[in-house]
Amino acid sequence: SLARDGNERQKENAAGALWSLAINDDNSVAIAAAGGVEVLIALARDGTEIQKGGAALALSNMIEAAPGTHEGVVEAGGVAVLSSLTQEASASDRCKLAAAIALVYLASSCPDLAADDTCLSLLLSRLDQPEEGGWRRDSINALLALATSSSACAEQWHRVGGVAALQALARETAEEGVERQAERCDEALVSLGVRRVRRRTAA
Repeated sequence: SLARDGNERQKENAAGALWSLAINDDNSVAIAAAGGVEVLIALARDGTEIQKGGAALALSNMIEAAPGTHEGVVEAGGVAVLSSLTQEASASDRCKLAAAIALVYLASSCPDLAADDTCLSLLLSRLDQPEEGGWRRDSINALLALATSSSACAEQWHRVGGVAALQALARETAEEGVERQAERCDEALVSLGVRRVRRRTAA
């Protein structure tokens, strides 16, 4: 495939194409069955900046769309590669965030795998920033998936400021009328052993 055997530009384009395709569960399963997980992990480890970011995003989309693919990512050494990418000094902020999102989705799908403080902090940092290219939305979705999973650790969420961030997000989305997301925030807080946010009601 071009993602494995192409030139640098072709690999970048292939990583981007896999990222787009992986938002669909059937596509994600097909990519994994064709050996795409190993190719994406190799790009995330050894590729250019663009290849690494595209590969990390493709992996996060795969795990979100088809949670069963997480086993292949873990078995192929994806956790170590993605963890290294979140702390790589030369990596861009977006590249680190892409890797962190993938790791958080992995943790939400695998009870034995915990997301580290670095990943949580990277995603939480996006909540205070305006939306840009879907990064804030993707960070929120990954955080909510983790908070409501059996992998969530309430003590860790308190330690990194995640509980306070979810409470603020619940209030913000309720005030904006985004009820479904406010409800998801409340569900996440309850899962973490925290009371639901008290909503303002009209006089």
